Amino acid sequence: MRAGDAALARYASLTVSHKADGSEVTDADMAANEVLTEGLSRLFPGEAIVSEEGQHEAAAGARAVWYIDPIDGTGAFTEGLAHWGPTVCRVVDGKLDVGAFVTPRLGESWFAAEGGGAWRNGVQLHTAPIPPDPRQRSVYMPSRAHRLASLDWRGRTRSLGCSAAHLALVASGGAVAAVLPTWAVWDVGCGILLVRESGRVVVDLSGAATDPMDAIGAPFIAADPSVVEPLTHALRAALAQTPRI
Repeated sequence: MRAGDAALARYASLTVSHKADGSEVTDADMAANEVLTEGLSRLFPGEAIVSEEGQHEAAAGARAVWYIDPIDGTGAFTEGLAHWGPTVCRVVDGKLDVGAFVTPRLGESWFAAEGGGAWRNGVQLHTAPIPPDPRQRSVYMPSRAHRLASLDWRGRTRSLGCSAAHLALVASGGAVAAVLPTWAVWDVGCGILLVRESGRVVVDLSGAATDPMDAIGAPFIAADPSVVEPLTHALRAALAQTPRI
């Protein structure tokens, strides 16, 4: 929560710059990064830390690695939107262990642990029912997806500009699925755990169960099991129109 507070304190007066890849970074990102790296180093001495806004290489031989995104959804943050925040996850021997995500403007906190459940504001999440009307079934996708292919989906397609939020809302029932074409571990590690521990599934574009940690960066879908078949069918049809989604 302290990292979220550090970012929120700079919300009204930001210094925005651009990284080599053209993406935005702000002084709020760096302030949140400092809080997270200091806290994790103190609480988990000897464990490696990899941050989007700092160190990018895990310590050689480290069994446990913390992945940090000080503000997932920096674009949403600078635009004055609500779905953004710090997210972290811990990977032990190549497998996701725990993760956390907070959205400071919404006052929400999320936590998940492998085999220990998924939690939102201290309340455990369970598999949420999907809307009976297909038109009410939302799928979260990247903001530019509509430019590249037309998706034959009867429900809504949305983008909040924050992968961690997309996955958290799938876990809590705010959407039936999220499509992640490209990603880094710090963006999605907590979200993957939230999805799995809430009773929903993670699959590849064919609909087969997958562990994204076995193929870092490969496209995946987080979804309610009941929509996997129609959604993957729609995505394959869309992919036939373009080489990328």
